[in-house]
Amino acid sequence: MKKILTMVYSLLFILVASSVLSLSASSLEFGSSSQIRGQDTTQTMHIVNDNNQSLTLSLTSTLPSSYNVRFSQSVVTLAAGSSADITITIFVPLSESSDRTQISGNIVATATNVQGISTTANVFVTTISMLEVYKMSIGLNGDTHSISNSGTYDKTDLKAGTPITLTIYVRNNFDSSNPIEIDSVTADIRSSGDLDIDESDDFNDLQYGDKDQVTVSTTIPTDASDGDSYTISAKVRGIDTNGALHTYTFNGRLQVNRPTNEISIISESIYPLRVTCGGRATITATIQNTGRNSEDQVDLLIENNDLGISQRFYNMQLDADSKLTKSYSFNVPNDTAPGQYDFTLTSFYNTNSDSDDKVVSLIVDSCTPTTPVVTPVVVNPNPVVTQPTIPQVVPTSGATPVSGATPVYGSSSFTDSPTFIVILVAAVVVILLILIILLVKFVF
Repeated sequence: MKKILTMVYSLLFILVASSVLSLSASSLEFGSSSQIRGQDTTQTMHIVNDNNQSLTLSLTSTLPSSYNVRFSQSVVTLAAGSSADITITIFVPLSESSDRTQISGNIVATATNVQGISTTANVFVTTISMLEVYKMSIGLNGDTHSISNSGTYDKTDLKAGTPITLTIYVRNNFDSSNPIEIDSVTADIRSSGDLDIDESDDFNDLQYGDKDQVTVSTTIPTDASDGDSYTISAKVRGIDTNGALHTYTFNGRLQVNRPTNEISIISESIYPLRVTCGGRATITATIQNTGRNSEDQVDLLIENNDLGISQRFYNMQLDADSKLTKSYSFNVPNDTAPGQYDFTLTSFYNTNSDSDDKVVSLIVDSCTPTTPVVTPVVVNPNPVVTQPTIPQVVPTSGATPVSGATPVYGSSSFTDSPTFIVILVAAVVVILLILIILLVKFVF
């Protein structure tokens, strides 16, 4: 009998111990993307007693004290099969991150009248990001268009092979009533598929109300099909002066429109860029079938009316996405006036249906020959001829002139003159007088 009672008690204990205290959710979500820091926020925890007996539950928190957790009821008694909604209030610290963040610790419900029955709930908090990507724009073919968050740009000018720019506009949404600076602001810009965007950029520190922007460039893949789409994701992050992390993600979408028939001129050039008249230049162009259909009547026209140039390439075949390059060389006429000459390049499908056009420019320099500057030599028609002075030689006393002798021309030196001899004798006398005066003064 005792064995039977023991088995019954054991079975009852197992049934009680295995009873479930269920929650409406395994986690509690506090706040939202508009939750302000420094304020309270509440959440309701739904508790169901799936046990077959009444339970008295104690509610506690192991969250950090900075969250100041409060319960509408910290102790609740639930009859078997009944439930209760408990309101939980927490304070959101100023340093709380804007991302959905799991807080260390839990909310715990423990049965006090039955051993072994308890359950826990994880806690997550989300707050507003005061750092915002408030706009994205796309630039193509000289025009700029805005894209809203989660919006799509699918205009007909977004074609395969189109160069584009994408600009991300960022703003600090704090204002003068809450003048908080957001520092260390960065942006990660990524694209899906084979669109080549993978950029990381730094912004200036943003004072409250400040804005900044960053631009990236890329090209829609040349083999993009009609309807192909690419998601552009721009995620910005920064830390405010309270230590709170602010993050914001902006997603835009680009959708390619590929027409049925289209022949695009994807590159064009002229070489050289400058010539003189009579010079030679070459124009090169690459065309691509960026339409959906294959084409077998593709033309390319190169023309300039001023120079009388009109070159047309006829009936070329291009499958979808295929390319073809053509070149045309020409001489500039000798009588061409100097200036800039624009050449128009036009592509056609079905021979006469024009599809794309581009312009290249050639500078023609002056052909006037340069006349060298010659410095004239001036010849004096009446030259003045100076005859040399022939000094008269006076024979020395006692000397007999030699008849027929050739006279000596020139002038005598100053050292041979009587004046030099007088000066020399006077200088010697002065020196001797000075020596005598010195001897008398210092010796005698």
